[in-house]
Amino acid sequence: MTIDQERIATAVEPGLSVRTIQRRVIWSLIVVQAVIALVFAMTGPLLTLIAERVTGSAGQAGLAQAMIYCGGMAFALPLAVLSVRLGRRAGIAAGYLGGSLGCGLVVLGAVLSSYAVILAGSVLIGGAIAAGMQARFAATDLAESGTLGRSMGVLSWSSIVGAVVGPALLGVLSGIGAGWLPEYTGPYLAIAASLALSGTLVLVLLRPDPLLLAQRLHRQKAPTEKKPKFRTALAAVLRHQGARRAIIALMIVHAAMISLMNMASIHMSHGAATLGAIGLAIGVHTAAMFLPGPLVGWLTDRVGVYPVLLTGLALEAAAAVVLMLAPMDDTVLIGLGLLLLGLGWSPGYLAGSVLLTESTEGPTRTLAQGASDLLVQLTAAVGALVAGIIVTTWSYTALAAGWAVVVFALLFWLAGAARAARTSKASVPSPASPRD
Repeated sequence: MTIDQERIATAVEPGLSVRTIQRRVIWSLIVVQAVIALVFAMTGPLLTLIAERVTGSAGQAGLAQAMIYCGGMAFALPLAVLSVRLGRRAGIAAGYLGGSLGCGLVVLGAVLSSYAVILAGSVLIGGAIAAGMQARFAATDLAESGTLGRSMGVLSWSSIVGAVVGPALLGVLSGIGAGWLPEYTGPYLAIAASLALSGTLVLVLLRPDPLLLAQRLHRQKAPTEKKPKFRTALAAVLRHQGARRAIIALMIVHAAMISLMNMASIHMSHGAATLGAIGLAIGVHTAAMFLPGPLVGWLTDRVGVYPVLLTGLALEAAAAVVLMLAPMDDTVLIGLGLLLLGLGWSPGYLAGSVLLTESTEGPTRTLAQGASDLLVQLTAAVGALVAGIIVTTWSYTALAAGWAVVVFALLFWLAGAARAARTSKASVPSPASPRD
Protein backbone atom coordinates (compact mmCIF):
# COMPACT_ATOMS: atom_id res chain seq x y z
CA MET A 1 0.00 0.00 0.00
CA THR A 2 1.37 3.44 -0.90
CA ILE A 3 1.56 6.48 1.34
CA ASP A 4 -1.22 8.09 -0.71
CA GLN A 5 -3.42 5.07 -0.14
CA GLU A 6 -2.78 5.17 3.59
CA ARG A 7 -3.63 8.87 3.60
CA ILE A 8 -6.94 8.26 1.83
CA ALA A 9 -7.81 5.46 4.23
CA THR A 10 -6.98 7.63 7.22
CA ALA A 11 -9.12 10.42 5.79
CA VAL A 12 -12.08 8.05 5.72
CA GLU A 13 -11.74 7.39 9.42
CA PRO A 14 -8.70 8.56 11.43
CA GLY A 15 -6.35 5.81 12.52
CA LEU A 16 -7.59 3.17 10.08
CA SER A 17 -5.53 1.47 7.38
CA VAL A 18 -6.96 -0.18 4.29
CA ARG A 19 -6.19 -3.57 5.84
CA THR A 20 -8.25 -2.68 8.91
CA ILE A 21 -11.11 -1.44 6.76
CA GLN A 22 -10.97 -4.68 4.75
CA ARG A 23 -11.34 -6.72 7.95
CA ARG A 24 -14.36 -4.60 8.89
CA VAL A 25 -15.86 -5.16 5.43
CA ILE A 26 -15.41 -8.92 5.73
CA TRP A 27 -17.03 -9.07 9.18
CA SER A 28 -19.91 -6.87 8.04
CA LEU A 29 -20.54 -9.14 5.06
CA ILE A 30 -20.34 -12.22 7.30
CA VAL A 31 -23.05 -10.84 9.58
CA VAL A 32 -25.30 -9.88 6.66
CA GLN A 33 -24.87 -13.18 4.87
CA ALA A 34 -25.41 -15.18 8.08
CA VAL A 35 -28.83 -13.59 8.54
CA ILE A 36 -29.97 -14.37 5.02
CA ALA A 37 -28.40 -17.84 4.90
CA LEU A 38 -30.47 -19.03 7.85
CA VAL A 39 -33.52 -19.49 5.62
CA PHE A 40 -32.61 -18.55 2.05
CA ALA A 41 -31.36 -22.06 1.19
CA MET A 42 -35.00 -23.16 1.35
CA THR A 43 -36.18 -20.67 -1.31
CA GLY A 44 -35.67 -22.82 -4.39
CA PRO A 45 -36.83 -26.21 -3.08
CA LEU A 46 -39.92 -24.68 -1.45
CA LEU A 47 -40.78 -22.74 -4.58
CA THR A 48 -40.87 -25.91 -6.66
CA LEU A 49 -43.26 -27.48 -4.13
CA ILE A 50 -45.49 -24.37 -4.03
CA ALA A 51 -45.61 -24.10 -7.83
CA GLU A 52 -46.32 -27.81 -8.25
CA ARG A 53 -49.16 -27.53 -5.70
CA VAL A 54 -50.74 -24.63 -7.61
CA THR A 55 -50.24 -26.04 -11.12
CA GLY A 56 -50.02 -29.80 -10.59
CA SER A 57 -47.07 -29.92 -13.00
CA ALA A 58 -43.39 -30.60 -12.29
CA GLY A 59 -42.56 -28.89 -15.57
CA GLN A 60 -44.27 -25.65 -14.50
CA ALA A 61 -42.60 -25.98 -11.11
CA GLY A 62 -39.29 -26.07 -12.96
CA LEU A 63 -40.30 -22.94 -14.88
CA ALA A 64 -41.01 -21.11 -11.60
CA GLN A 65 -37.56 -22.14 -10.39
CA ALA A 66 -36.06 -20.98 -13.68
CA MET A 67 -37.66 -17.55 -13.24
CA ILE A 68 -35.60 -17.00 -10.09
CA TYR A 69 -32.48 -17.30 -12.18
CA CYS A 70 -34.00 -15.24 -14.97
CA GLY A 71 -34.42 -12.56 -12.31
CA GLY A 72 -30.84 -13.04 -11.20
CA MET A 73 -29.79 -12.65 -14.82
CA ALA A 74 -31.95 -9.55 -15.33
CA PHE A 75 -30.67 -7.82 -12.19
CA ALA A 76 -26.98 -8.82 -12.37
CA LEU A 77 -25.72 -6.07 -14.68
CA PRO A 78 -27.99 -3.24 -13.45
CA LEU A 79 -26.94 -3.95 -9.84
CA ALA A 80 -23.30 -3.98 -10.94
CA VAL A 81 -23.72 -0.57 -12.61
CA LEU A 82 -25.53 0.71 -9.51
CA SER A 83 -22.61 -0.50 -7.40
CA VAL A 84 -20.05 1.21 -9.63
CA ARG A 85 -21.93 4.49 -9.39
CA LEU A 86 -23.19 4.47 -5.78
CA GLY A 87 -21.17 1.72 -4.10
CA ARG A 88 -21.63 -1.91 -3.10
CA ARG A 89 -24.05 -0.89 -0.32
CA ALA A 90 -26.59 0.38 -2.87
CA GLY A 91 -26.26 -2.58 -5.22
CA ILE A 92 -26.44 -5.33 -2.60
CA ALA A 93 -29.18 -3.71 -0.49
CA ALA A 94 -31.38 -3.07 -3.53
CA GLY A 95 -31.20 -6.73 -4.49
CA TYR A 96 -32.05 -8.02 -1.02
CA LEU A 97 -34.95 -5.63 -0.47
CA GLY A 98 -36.38 -6.47 -3.89
CA GLY A 99 -36.09 -10.16 -3.04
CA SER A 100 -38.08 -9.60 0.14
CA LEU A 101 -40.89 -8.12 -1.94
CA GLY A 102 -40.66 -11.09 -4.28
CA CYS A 103 -41.16 -13.57 -1.43
CA GLY A 104 -44.30 -11.68 -0.46
CA LEU A 105 -45.59 -12.03 -4.01
CA VAL A 106 -44.97 -15.79 -3.97
CA VAL A 107 -47.11 -16.09 -0.83
CA LEU A 108 -49.80 -13.92 -2.42
CA GLY A 109 -49.71 -16.03 -5.59
CA ALA A 110 -50.18 -19.22 -3.57
CA VAL A 111 -53.13 -17.68 -1.69
CA LEU A 112 -54.74 -16.57 -4.96
CA SER A 113 -53.71 -19.79 -6.77
CA SER A 114 -52.15 -17.47 -9.35
CA TYR A 115 -49.20 -18.99 -11.16
CA ALA A 116 -48.48 -15.62 -12.85
CA VAL A 117 -48.06 -13.85 -9.49
CA ILE A 118 -45.76 -16.65 -8.31
CA LEU A 119 -43.63 -16.17 -11.44
CA ALA A 120 -43.45 -12.40 -10.84
CA GLY A 121 -42.30 -12.99 -7.27
CA SER A 122 -39.73 -15.50 -8.49
CA VAL A 123 -38.17 -12.87 -10.77
CA LEU A 124 -37.78 -10.41 -7.87
CA ILE A 125 -36.24 -13.13 -5.69
CA GLY A 126 -33.61 -13.40 -8.40
CA GLY A 127 -32.50 -9.89 -7.46
CA ALA A 128 -31.50 -11.22 -4.05
CA ILE A 129 -29.42 -13.93 -5.69
CA ALA A 130 -27.69 -11.33 -7.87
CA ALA A 131 -26.97 -9.27 -4.74
CA GLY A 132 -25.55 -12.31 -2.95
CA MET A 133 -23.25 -12.97 -5.88
CA GLN A 134 -22.06 -9.37 -5.70
CA ALA A 135 -21.27 -9.80 -2.02
CA ARG A 136 -18.53 -12.34 -2.76
CA PHE A 137 -16.86 -9.80 -5.06
CA ALA A 138 -17.31 -7.04 -2.46
CA ALA A 139 -15.05 -9.12 -0.21
CA THR A 140 -12.23 -8.67 -2.75
CA ASP A 141 -12.58 -4.94 -3.53
CA LEU A 142 -9.92 -4.02 -0.96
CA ALA A 143 -8.16 -7.40 -0.77
CA GLU A 144 -4.40 -7.55 -1.22
CA SER A 145 -2.91 -9.45 -4.13
CA GLY A 146 -2.62 -13.17 -3.40
CA THR A 147 -5.47 -13.19 -0.86
CA LEU A 148 -8.48 -13.21 -3.18
CA GLY A 149 -9.30 -16.84 -2.44
CA ARG A 150 -9.14 -16.40 1.32
CA SER A 151 -11.20 -13.20 1.16
CA MET A 152 -13.98 -15.00 -0.73
CA GLY A 153 -13.61 -18.25 1.18
CA VAL A 154 -13.95 -16.82 4.67
CA LEU A 155 -17.23 -15.22 3.63
CA SER A 156 -18.73 -18.67 3.17
CA TRP A 157 -18.51 -19.24 6.93
CA SER A 158 -21.39 -16.83 7.31
CA SER A 159 -23.57 -19.41 5.62
CA ILE A 160 -22.57 -22.39 7.76
CA VAL A 161 -25.13 -21.93 10.54
CA GLY A 162 -27.83 -21.19 8.01
CA ALA A 163 -26.81 -24.14 5.84
CA VAL A 164 -26.98 -26.56 8.76
CA VAL A 165 -29.80 -25.09 10.83
CA GLY A 166 -31.96 -23.41 8.19
CA PRO A 167 -33.25 -26.43 6.25
CA ALA A 168 -33.59 -28.37 9.51
CA LEU A 169 -36.04 -25.65 10.60
CA LEU A 170 -38.22 -26.39 7.60
CA GLY A 171 -40.65 -28.47 9.62
CA VAL A 172 -40.86 -25.82 12.37
CA LEU A 173 -41.30 -22.92 9.96
CA SER A 174 -43.99 -24.81 8.07
CA GLY A 175 -46.23 -24.09 11.06
CA ILE A 176 -46.19 -20.36 10.28
CA GLY A 177 -49.64 -19.36 9.09
CA ALA A 178 -50.96 -22.90 9.49
CA GLY A 179 -54.71 -22.90 8.94
CA TRP A 180 -54.83 -19.66 6.99
CA LEU A 181 -51.95 -19.91 4.50
CA PRO A 182 -51.52 -22.58 1.79
CA GLU A 183 -49.09 -25.44 2.40
CA TYR A 184 -45.35 -24.62 2.12
CA THR A 185 -45.91 -20.82 2.09
CA GLY A 186 -45.39 -20.12 5.82
CA PRO A 187 -41.58 -20.39 5.59
CA TYR A 188 -41.63 -17.81 2.80
CA LEU A 189 -42.68 -15.16 5.31
CA ALA A 190 -39.53 -15.94 7.30
CA ILE A 191 -37.46 -15.72 4.11
CA ALA A 192 -39.02 -12.32 3.30
CA ALA A 193 -38.18 -11.03 6.79
CA SER A 194 -34.57 -12.24 6.58
CA LEU A 195 -34.08 -10.55 3.20
CA ALA A 196 -35.49 -7.26 4.47
CA LEU A 197 -33.24 -7.41 7.54
CA SER A 198 -30.19 -8.28 5.43
CA GLY A 199 -30.80 -5.35 3.10
CA THR A 200 -31.07 -2.99 6.06
CA LEU A 201 -27.90 -4.38 7.64
CA VAL A 202 -25.96 -3.79 4.43
CA LEU A 203 -26.89 -0.11 4.50
CA VAL A 204 -25.95 0.20 8.16
CA LEU A 205 -22.81 -1.94 8.47
CA LEU A 206 -20.97 -1.74 5.15
CA ARG A 207 -19.20 1.54 5.90
CA PRO A 208 -17.00 2.81 4.36
CA ASP A 209 -18.14 1.37 1.08
CA PRO A 210 -15.36 -0.96 -0.16
CA LEU A 211 -15.86 -0.37 -3.89
CA LEU A 212 -16.00 3.42 -3.61
CA LEU A 213 -12.89 3.38 -1.46
CA ALA A 214 -11.11 1.10 -3.93
CA GLN A 215 -11.99 3.52 -6.73
CA ARG A 216 -10.48 6.37 -4.74
CA LEU A 217 -7.35 4.39 -3.90
CA HIS A 218 -6.74 3.52 -7.54
CA ARG A 219 -8.10 6.80 -8.89
CA GLN A 220 -10.74 5.01 -10.93
CA LYS A 221 -13.72 6.76 -12.45
CA ALA A 222 -17.22 5.37 -12.76
CA PRO A 223 -18.35 4.53 -16.29
CA THR A 224 -20.09 7.36 -18.09
CA GLU A 225 -22.78 5.22 -19.74
CA LYS A 226 -26.27 6.17 -18.59
CA LYS A 227 -27.51 2.59 -19.11
CA PRO A 228 -25.74 -0.71 -18.54
CA LYS A 229 -24.32 -2.06 -21.80
CA PHE A 230 -24.10 -5.84 -21.81
CA ARG A 231 -21.73 -6.00 -24.79
CA THR A 232 -19.26 -3.65 -23.07
CA ALA A 233 -19.19 -5.71 -19.90
CA LEU A 234 -19.14 -9.00 -21.80
CA ALA A 235 -16.21 -7.83 -23.89
CA ALA A 236 -14.26 -7.27 -20.68
CA VAL A 237 -14.97 -10.87 -19.65
CA LEU A 238 -14.10 -12.42 -23.01
CA ARG A 239 -10.97 -10.38 -23.65
CA HIS A 240 -8.82 -12.65 -21.47
CA GLN A 241 -8.38 -16.40 -21.99
CA GLY A 242 -8.48 -17.08 -18.24
CA ALA A 243 -11.73 -15.10 -17.93
CA ARG A 244 -13.32 -17.12 -20.73
CA ARG A 245 -12.41 -20.37 -19.01
CA ALA A 246 -13.63 -19.02 -15.67
CA ILE A 247 -17.05 -18.02 -16.95
CA ILE A 248 -17.62 -21.36 -18.70
CA ALA A 249 -16.65 -23.23 -15.53
CA LEU A 250 -18.88 -21.02 -13.36
CA MET A 251 -21.83 -21.52 -15.69
CA ILE A 252 -21.59 -25.33 -15.66
CA VAL A 253 -20.71 -25.73 -11.97
CA HIS A 254 -23.58 -23.55 -10.82
CA ALA A 255 -26.23 -24.79 -13.26
CA ALA A 256 -25.50 -28.44 -12.46
CA MET A 257 -25.82 -27.78 -8.75
CA ILE A 258 -29.04 -25.77 -9.10
CA SER A 259 -30.93 -28.20 -11.32
CA LEU A 260 -29.89 -31.36 -9.46
CA MET A 261 -30.51 -29.87 -5.99
CA ASN A 262 -33.91 -28.36 -6.66
CA MET A 263 -35.33 -31.28 -8.62
CA ALA A 264 -34.10 -33.59 -5.84
CA SER A 265 -36.86 -32.25 -3.56
CA ILE A 266 -39.55 -33.35 -6.04
CA HIS A 267 -37.73 -36.64 -6.67
CA MET A 268 -37.67 -37.39 -2.92
CA SER A 269 -41.28 -36.32 -2.41
CA HIS A 270 -42.35 -38.75 -5.13
CA GLY A 271 -40.49 -41.40 -3.14
CA ALA A 272 -42.69 -40.61 -0.11
CA ALA A 273 -39.93 -38.74 1.78
CA THR A 274 -41.14 -36.48 4.59
CA LEU A 275 -40.64 -32.72 4.55
CA GLY A 276 -38.20 -33.14 7.44
CA ALA A 277 -36.14 -35.66 5.46
CA ILE A 278 -36.07 -33.36 2.44
CA GLY A 279 -34.98 -30.47 4.65
CA LEU A 280 -32.21 -32.57 6.21
CA ALA A 281 -30.88 -33.63 2.81
CA ILE A 282 -30.86 -30.01 1.59
CA GLY A 283 -29.16 -29.00 4.87
CA VAL A 284 -26.37 -31.53 4.35
CA HIS A 285 -25.94 -30.29 0.78
CA THR A 286 -25.76 -26.60 1.66
CA ALA A 287 -23.41 -27.28 4.60
CA ALA A 288 -21.08 -29.03 2.14
CA MET A 289 -21.28 -25.98 -0.12
CA PHE A 290 -20.13 -23.47 2.50
CA LEU A 291 -18.26 -25.32 5.25
CA PRO A 292 -15.05 -25.90 3.22
CA GLY A 293 -14.94 -22.26 2.03
CA PRO A 294 -11.98 -20.93 4.05
CA LEU A 295 -9.90 -24.05 3.33
CA VAL A 296 -10.80 -23.93 -0.35
CA GLY A 297 -9.88 -20.23 -0.48
CA TRP A 298 -6.53 -20.88 1.20
CA LEU A 299 -5.78 -23.75 -1.19
CA THR A 300 -6.72 -21.59 -4.19
CA ASP A 301 -4.21 -18.93 -3.11
CA ARG A 302 -1.59 -21.57 -2.27
CA VAL A 303 -1.71 -24.13 -5.10
CA GLY A 304 -3.51 -22.14 -7.81
CA VAL A 305 -6.97 -21.97 -9.31
CA TYR A 306 -6.77 -24.85 -11.77
CA PRO A 307 -6.04 -27.73 -9.34
CA VAL A 308 -8.86 -26.55 -7.06
CA LEU A 309 -11.25 -26.01 -9.97
CA LEU A 310 -10.57 -29.49 -11.38
CA THR A 311 -11.13 -31.05 -7.95
CA GLY A 312 -14.53 -29.37 -7.74
CA LEU A 313 -15.54 -30.64 -11.16
CA ALA A 314 -14.47 -34.20 -10.29
CA LEU A 315 -16.65 -34.11 -7.16
CA GLU A 316 -19.64 -32.73 -9.07
CA ALA A 317 -19.27 -35.46 -11.69
CA ALA A 318 -19.18 -38.10 -8.94
CA ALA A 319 -22.31 -36.54 -7.39
CA ALA A 320 -24.19 -36.76 -10.69
CA VAL A 321 -23.29 -40.45 -11.00
CA VAL A 322 -24.48 -41.22 -7.44
CA LEU A 323 -27.77 -39.34 -7.98
CA MET A 324 -28.23 -41.16 -11.28
CA LEU A 325 -27.99 -44.51 -9.49
CA ALA A 326 -30.04 -43.58 -6.39
CA PRO A 327 -33.66 -44.89 -6.20
CA MET A 328 -36.24 -42.20 -5.34
CA ASP A 329 -37.02 -43.88 -1.99
CA ASP A 330 -33.36 -44.13 -0.91
CA THR A 331 -32.94 -40.90 1.07
CA VAL A 332 -29.47 -41.95 2.30
CA LEU A 333 -28.02 -42.41 -1.18
CA ILE A 334 -29.70 -39.24 -2.45
CA GLY A 335 -28.31 -37.41 0.59
CA LEU A 336 -24.82 -38.72 -0.27
CA GLY A 337 -25.20 -37.47 -3.82
CA LEU A 338 -26.28 -34.04 -2.62
CA LEU A 339 -23.35 -33.99 -0.18
CA LEU A 340 -20.90 -34.62 -3.03
CA LEU A 341 -22.72 -32.03 -5.13
CA GLY A 342 -22.15 -29.37 -2.46
CA LEU A 343 -18.52 -30.42 -1.94
CA GLY A 344 -17.94 -30.04 -5.67
CA TRP A 345 -19.67 -26.68 -5.97
CA SER A 346 -17.50 -25.09 -3.26
CA PRO A 347 -14.07 -25.40 -4.96
CA GLY A 348 -15.52 -25.14 -8.45
CA TYR A 349 -17.40 -21.90 -7.84
CA LEU A 350 -14.80 -20.22 -5.62
CA ALA A 351 -11.81 -21.05 -7.82
CA GLY A 352 -13.75 -19.96 -10.90
CA SER A 353 -14.63 -16.63 -9.23
CA VAL A 354 -10.99 -16.05 -8.26
CA LEU A 355 -9.84 -16.83 -11.80
CA LEU A 356 -12.35 -14.31 -13.17
CA THR A 357 -11.26 -11.62 -10.71
CA GLU A 358 -7.57 -12.20 -11.46
CA SER A 359 -8.27 -11.90 -15.19
CA THR A 360 -9.90 -8.46 -15.02
CA GLU A 361 -8.85 -5.18 -13.49
CA GLY A 362 -9.57 -1.48 -13.19
CA PRO A 363 -13.01 0.12 -13.52
CA THR A 364 -14.20 -2.62 -15.90
CA ARG A 365 -13.80 -5.37 -13.28
CA THR A 366 -17.12 -4.72 -11.53
CA LEU A 367 -19.04 -4.62 -14.82
CA ALA A 368 -17.25 -7.77 -15.96
CA GLN A 369 -18.28 -9.46 -12.72
CA GLY A 370 -21.86 -8.37 -13.36
CA ALA A 371 -21.74 -9.72 -16.92
CA SER A 372 -20.39 -13.04 -15.69
CA ASP A 373 -23.13 -13.26 -13.07
CA LEU A 374 -25.66 -12.60 -15.82
CA LEU A 375 -24.33 -15.50 -17.89
CA VAL A 376 -24.16 -17.78 -14.85
CA GLN A 377 -27.77 -17.00 -13.97
CA LEU A 378 -28.83 -17.47 -17.60
CA THR A 379 -27.33 -20.95 -17.58
CA ALA A 380 -28.94 -21.71 -14.22
CA ALA A 381 -32.34 -20.55 -15.52
CA VAL A 382 -32.07 -22.70 -18.64
CA GLY A 383 -30.83 -25.59 -16.53
CA ALA A 384 -33.73 -25.31 -14.11
CA LEU A 385 -36.27 -25.09 -16.93
CA VAL A 386 -34.81 -28.01 -18.84
CA ALA A 387 -34.51 -29.98 -15.59
CA GLY A 388 -38.25 -29.74 -15.00
CA ILE A 389 -38.96 -30.85 -18.56
CA ILE A 390 -36.54 -33.79 -18.33
CA VAL A 391 -37.95 -34.96 -14.98
CA THR A 392 -41.51 -34.71 -16.33
CA THR A 393 -40.74 -36.40 -19.65
CA TRP A 394 -38.23 -38.98 -18.51
CA SER A 395 -36.93 -39.06 -14.92
CA TYR A 396 -34.57 -37.56 -12.38
CA THR A 397 -32.17 -40.38 -13.29
CA ALA A 398 -32.01 -39.06 -16.86
CA LEU A 399 -31.35 -35.55 -15.56
CA ALA A 400 -28.43 -36.72 -13.42
CA ALA A 401 -27.01 -38.79 -16.27
CA GLY A 402 -27.08 -35.76 -18.58
CA TRP A 403 -25.21 -33.59 -16.09
CA ALA A 404 -22.64 -36.34 -15.53
CA VAL A 405 -21.77 -36.23 -19.24
CA VAL A 406 -21.57 -32.41 -19.32
CA VAL A 407 -19.42 -32.09 -16.19
CA PHE A 408 -17.04 -34.87 -17.27
CA ALA A 409 -16.60 -33.13 -20.65
CA LEU A 410 -15.77 -29.82 -18.94
CA LEU A 411 -13.38 -31.59 -16.57
CA PHE A 412 -11.38 -33.12 -19.42
CA TRP A 413 -11.33 -29.85 -21.39
CA LEU A 414 -10.06 -27.76 -18.47
CA ALA A 415 -7.53 -30.45 -17.52
CA GLY A 416 -6.08 -30.15 -21.01
CA ALA A 417 -6.14 -26.35 -20.81
CA ALA A 418 -4.35 -26.47 -17.46
CA ARG A 419 -1.64 -28.76 -18.84
CA ALA A 420 -1.16 -26.47 -21.84
CA ALA A 421 -0.90 -23.45 -19.54
CA ARG A 422 1.74 -25.17 -17.40
CA THR A 423 3.72 -26.23 -20.48
CA SER A 424 3.58 -22.72 -21.91
CA LYS A 425 4.70 -21.21 -18.61
CA ALA A 426 7.55 -23.70 -18.25
CA SER A 427 8.81 -22.95 -21.76
CA VAL A 428 9.23 -19.23 -20.99
CA PRO A 429 12.82 -18.63 -19.81
CA SER A 430 13.34 -17.05 -16.42
CA PRO A 431 14.70 -13.48 -16.45
CA ALA A 432 17.72 -14.84 -14.64
CA SER A 433 18.33 -17.61 -17.23
CA PRO A 434 21.48 -17.23 -19.35
CA ARG A 435 20.94 -16.41 -23.00
CA ASP A 436 22.77 -17.98 -25.90
